[in-house]
Amino acid sequence: MKRKLLYLIFAGITLVLGTSSKPVTFFYENDVHCSVDGYAKLAYLKKQALKDNPNVRVVSSGDYVQGGGLGALSKGEYIINVMNAVGYDAVTLGNHEFDYGIPRLKELAAMLNTDIVTCNLIDLKTGTRMFAPYKMMKFDDVRIAVVGISTPYSFVSARPSYFQDAEGNMMYSLCAETFYDSIQSVIDQARGEGADYVIAIAHIGDDAFDEINSTEMAQRTHGLDVILDGHSHTVLPARYLKNSEGKEVLVTSTGSNFQYVGKLTLSDKGEFKSELIPTENIPSDPDVLAVINDVKSKYDNLTKRVIGTCEAELIVDDEDGPRQVRYKEMGIGDFCADAVRACMNTDVAFMNGGAIRAALHKGDITYSDILTVFPFDNTVATAFMTGQQILDMLEFSVYVLPVEFGGFLQAAGLKFDVVIKNDTPVTVDVNKNFSGFQDGPRRIQNVMVEAADGTYSPIDPGKTYSASALSFLLKEHGDGYGVLDGVAATDTGMIDVDMLESFIVEYLKGVIPAKYGEAEGRINLIY
Repeated sequence: MKRKLLYLIFAGITLVLGTSSKPVTFFYENDVHCSVDGYAKLAYLKKQALKDNPNVRVVSSGDYVQGGGLGALSKGEYIINVMNAVGYDAVTLGNHEFDYGIPRLKELAAMLNTDIVTCNLIDLKTGTRMFAPYKMMKFDDVRIAVVGISTPYSFVSARPSYFQDAEGNMMYSLCAETFYDSIQSVIDQARGEGADYVIAIAHIGDDAFDEINSTEMAQRTHGLDVILDGHSHTVLPARYLKNSEGKEVLVTSTGSNFQYVGKLTLSDKGEFKSELIPTENIPSDPDVLAVINDVKSKYDNLTKRVIGTCEAELIVDDEDGPRQVRYKEMGIGDFCADAVRACMNTDVAFMNGGAIRAALHKGDITYSDILTVFPFDNTVATAFMTGQQILDMLEFSVYVLPVEFGGFLQAAGLKFDVVIKNDTPVTVDVNKNFSGFQDGPRRIQNVMVEAADGTYSPIDPGKTYSASALSFLLKEHGDGYGVLDGVAATDTGMIDVDMLESFIVEYLKGVIPAKYGEAEGRINLIY
């Protein structure tokens, strides 16, 4: 999600409970998404702080094993190896820790040399939590409970089948229906065990369109002193919120991808202060850097591996013209859009033609080959859209035809006509951003939506459909897509090239079929 700098001042919150003879320091991060170079900088800060004070701890608010090739290729193991080199004291689960499935999550948990804490992940078969709800840390005469909290959005972000049995029954719960009551009960439990302070390492975010968010949690509970938040990629040095008893809660978040390392300090006077430290000028710890370089070397070797075979040439241009994916349906466009739809499990999916940068040749395909198709490390986003919003989105995508347009949409789950002889009703501003629709006939007509059984029916403007596309398009409104204003999109953090590999390996069983050598007939251009 787009980074937001909400407050630029560092802040403290005074408490009147137990104190330590030395300050207590927590270094924290969230939403690293496989940006491993930052771990060496975090380790440097930790080691420097430990020289003068043993009361130093390191925690994570989630989303560490997914979001880049190092995570995807090793299904999280490379990232766990680096985190172990840093030495964490507690971590919670972000929604992307579920991306490889529950069995793999359990394997990664066994590899991790620290405690996973999350209080709201329940195994419905046993009625028990999968992990400890919190970790009690003792500093001299001070006891601090670190509570882990995971977003219920995880069930939407990962494949639903990961959380279901063979009959489709839910096997796990993240307590969405009773979220705040569940959190309150754990806070009360920690206080009852003797915690002087309670810190949440939470992966819930502050997006207002999601009714479960850190602002609501701070205001609807009591007993939390600090929330180290993640999920929304917010850059938040410090924010004060009043809890349900009128007491202040400090909320802070580091953004994403190690742009910052957070530092939370409890002084010997009982004051909490938070600050965000920019990582660009922090030295790298040589020991952790060596581990990082080792996993990068393994990754480089893995990119040369064959991931599948292609039964046809998937072209982007030919003797009829260059970059045809930018102005008409192409087999490689169908292939890329199908990949997004399958991996995101949505009703419809889109791929902007400008994101498809190279062809795929016939024969063996390596990871390096698909990197040439998607070289930009774009992430994939999802949203719920009305049929009318989809119609408006498609209308904008064809407004410059027959001229090529990077925002021309290859589509999956849809068929439609484009009547190019009609003047476009789309208006744009001087920067080519969407500004509105004029009266008159539209170019997009006869839109049909594909059902699960392969049949098609006319799109319903009033119906809500699940949709997926690159975050650049769906969330950031690149290529002038202001027509999507009002659509609440969520960045899944999955990198496009890793998504493409997953589609080839898991869905196509390693064989890209010959049908993708030609357009299927989803987009009918009428001149």
